[in-house]
Amino acid sequence: MRRFATLAAGLLTLIAVLGTGLAPAYARSAPHAAMVIDANTGAVLYNRSGDAPRYPASLTKMMTLYMTFELIELGRLSYATKIKMTEEGAAASPTKLGLKPGEEISLIDAIKALVTKSANDVAIALAQHIGGTEANFARLMTRKAHEIGMTHTTFKNASGLPDDGQKTTARDMLTLALRLQEEFPEHYKLFATRTFTYHGHTYRNHNRLLSRYRGMDGIKTGYTRASGFNLVTSVRRGRKHVVAAVFGGRTARIRNARMRSLLNKALAKASTKVTRRPFVAVRAPPPVPAKPRVRRAEPPVKTAAAQARIDAAPSIALAKVRRVLIGPDLRRQAPRAAGKARAKQKPVFASASTADTPLPRFAPTLPPSTLQAQAAALQRRAATADPVPQDRPPQRESARAPSGPFAIQIGAYSDSADAEQHMDSARQRAGGLLDPYHAVAVPFRKGSNRLYRARFRGFDAAAAASTCLRLRRLQIDCFVAKTE
Repeated sequence: MRRFATLAAGLLTLIAVLGTGLAPAYARSAPHAAMVIDANTGAVLYNRSGDAPRYPASLTKMMTLYMTFELIELGRLSYATKIKMTEEGAAASPTKLGLKPGEEISLIDAIKALVTKSANDVAIALAQHIGGTEANFARLMTRKAHEIGMTHTTFKNASGLPDDGQKTTARDMLTLALRLQEEFPEHYKLFATRTFTYHGHTYRNHNRLLSRYRGMDGIKTGYTRASGFNLVTSVRRGRKHVVAAVFGGRTARIRNARMRSLLNKALAKASTKVTRRPFVAVRAPPPVPAKPRVRRAEPPVKTAAAQARIDAAPSIALAKVRRVLIGPDLRRQAPRAAGKARAKQKPVFASASTADTPLPRFAPTLPPSTLQAQAAALQRRAATADPVPQDRPPQRESARAPSGPFAIQIGAYSDSADAEQHMDSARQRAGGLLDPYHAVAVPFRKGSNRLYRARFRGFDAAAAASTCLRLRRLQIDCFVAKTE
């Protein structure tokens, strides 16, 4: 009997050890954090590690949607805009909608897919549509986060898929929740979407408290192994309004129970008086077309020789011809789109997706452009002109082009000609601000794809920072990069 008891005890011990080693990932404790804020007053009603760094997981999509809503308000996107699924998006880990590369989805459906299904493939495709590349879009997200007060947040992707460098805090996510509500009140209502039907399939919102907790109007769930189960919520009851965040739940049910308990206690002591000043959206004004530069008429020319000398002046040649480089291994000149083609060009933000019909690439052997032909004609006329009299003061040498080690990047594109067209458009919109600098389409590879960075080179650090700031005021998105 004793022998049987000993064997039974040993077996139970072995099962306990094995059970611990085989415990599912969700049972492992992720770092916990929670915070509740009275949205009427701004008072913190509960705080546990609210300023400690945590992984946001799919809470990241709140920022992806913030960027999207901002572009809608600026008129750069609309609910009807078509988002094309990319190869990178289609290859993303679940959860996802399952679109194939090249398949299109309307922006309104994409937003609902992020809110309900938390579709990673749609988040990546949307990021690439807006930012050219997901990495570029993540930089824009981080910069915007810092601008709106999320000072302890860094984004590395648009979906929330695992990345050790992607960090946030409970306080920052509540700041973002309030920003979404107050800057985009109409778009924010989409966070209350309970079900979403697409191509015959209906998806339920992962935030089950939407239908189980009275007064909840959003907003987002998130989960990875490293983050645990996360949730940001907003509740309005009567004249009370609280927002709350919970990070690191062991399961969705435990997280929801924790959130419900925090909300109950917070609503009991929340204020009905609004004393907190709401966030005010700071939008760049619409770009003002640059006023055409009116040159004074040249004085009448009495002799053909004098006219030839004026035509041959170096300053005139420089004013009419600007060389555009497209990378160290490419020497082809990008075509300048005709006026009608420009009228069809889609508005872009940062590195928005390319136009439906990419511009053709011209081989180096084709005839030069009109401006190049004009330059050649000026040189021929200068060669045959009468010599300049000795008593004429010498011409000033043209100022050397800036050669600083920094560049301003306005986007990344799948075609070099498209990159050059956007650089040409940015130069025109900037009203002379970019004229002294070289426009370069720098090729690079992302996976199996060849892309082109649209950059203006030659800045020093101070000039790059100030110029990029002025470009943003003109709604030309950019960031400063060190020249390779």
